[in-house]
Amino acid sequence: MSTDAPDAAAAPDAPAAPDVDALGGLVTALTALGYGTPLIVRTLGRDGFRQAMSGNPGAAVWFLDRSTASDRDRLIVRAFFLREPADATALTDLLGDDLVGRLRGSGVLAPVAPGTTTAATGTTASTVRSTVDIRPVSPREDEGAEVLVVSDPDASFEAVTPGPDHVPGVGQAPLTLLRQIPSTPADRLLDLGTGSGVLSLILPARETVATDIHERALAYARASAQSARDRTVDWRAGSWFDPVAGETFDRIVSNPPFVVGPGDVGHVYRDSGIALDGASALVVRGAAEHLSPGGTAHLLGAWATGLSESPASRVAGWLPDTGVRAWVIQRDEVSPADYVQTWLTDESVDVRTADGRNRTAAWLEVLADAEVARIGMGFVHLQRITGPTEVTFEEITTADLGFFGDEVTDWFRRAGWLADRDGDGILDSSYRVRPTVARETVELPDRTTGAGFRAVVTRLTRTDGPGFSHEIDEPLSAVIAGLNPSGLSLRDTAELYCAVTDRDADEFCRALVPLIVDLVRHGLLIPGDLDDTGDADGFDESEGSEVDR
Repeated sequence: MSTDAPDAAAAPDAPAAPDVDALGGLVTALTALGYGTPLIVRTLGRDGFRQAMSGNPGAAVWFLDRSTASDRDRLIVRAFFLREPADATALTDLLGDDLVGRLRGSGVLAPVAPGTTTAATGTTASTVRSTVDIRPVSPREDEGAEVLVVSDPDASFEAVTPGPDHVPGVGQAPLTLLRQIPSTPADRLLDLGTGSGVLSLILPARETVATDIHERALAYARASAQSARDRTVDWRAGSWFDPVAGETFDRIVSNPPFVVGPGDVGHVYRDSGIALDGASALVVRGAAEHLSPGGTAHLLGAWATGLSESPASRVAGWLPDTGVRAWVIQRDEVSPADYVQTWLTDESVDVRTADGRNRTAAWLEVLADAEVARIGMGFVHLQRITGPTEVTFEEITTADLGFFGDEVTDWFRRAGWLADRDGDGILDSSYRVRPTVARETVELPDRTTGAGFRAVVTRLTRTDGPGFSHEIDEPLSAVIAGLNPSGLSLRDTAELYCAVTDRDADEFCRALVPLIVDLVRHGLLIPGDLDDTGDADGFDESEGSEVDR
């Protein structure tokens, strides 16, 4: 969400700050009425719910009008999920005179033109319509208690052009980041640029600090907090890391305004006021400085590079020389033209119009002047360590990673294990093959003999998570097949193979070490002494999410 936004909230036509008391009262009432995903699905049916979530409100209303759910549930879904006009008298009966009066007075419930025909009854009535979006969200799909997140309406149910002070709600960005964050509770959690509070209200922590420069966003977040009464969040207004100066956290999360652009602030939720990828650089540097020993940060970001600079070196340049282990995952990389079109479309600009053409050209000119040839987007995972900084940059383009947070935890655990061992330590350890690893051999017709097939490549592939795949040769395949966490060490297994095949054991073992390191880093091989600390494939999940260094 937003961390810095010079003067945007002061615009003359800026929307009024949300009434926290009225919105909080509505959230409290809806929580008590059981408003959430189960009620919505039960009322709309799975087909109706799917149509709503795909941005087809007409179809969703069609299913709602034919629903056999109770009048109460249909009213709740109509008024607060689909944000359709609803009978004011019925809402008063549901929520009470006082609350409806406050909601109408604060503009949360706006009057619909007199004489409007309601879809439910086909008759005219005094109708009102919700001007805010209220969406349920849970820590993981179909798991955990839901919270209700209040925000400005998006474009999913109607043509909405987001204004400069627009506050997004449960969108794709926070949900994507949520799936990258470990599921284990944090001690002190910082949600930098919390927006409407999606992450702050969902992620488990003993203490949560949430910051944002945008007062409208914090007002929405405070109202949303009424659906999570068991949580206490320290909401702080301020720019970037200013509200937490001098403090450290064992987990930091952030979906900052990282759009790569000229440095203007057209929209608080996405534009930082810093040119190009400076916002991502600032958040990465600041997160590294505010991590406690062993703590981790999980950030969304973007990086802009020219033809002579790699994305890996670009992000590595944002980190200190010591004290950080970084896993940078690039999910996508696009050309400047595609990037500009995406973000202009995000603000409902038709790039075919004169305004759209002019803005496209101006934005592309800024990127061209900076010699930006490509823009990458993805996640930056950091861990505070002792010793030299380590950076691993990978492209993972698997369409659906699902919940990835525990994979991140285990990646840091495996990386820490590797950092503590030299080549002899690698060879003298025992391993087991991850249960989800498949070995496949690709064969093609044998052109030499003209008959049968010949093997051309053998791969080990994880069938879970990121689907890491490594090509291996026959000797490595044979050694891996002989590994057992309760059996011989890797060195002993390799030397036994060399004795049978008449190979030089010392030379073979030296060549084996970097191959095993890569397989351990990607979780295809699990060191035997990591079995007791846990791994995402079914080991002890009660272990803490951070690695003790």
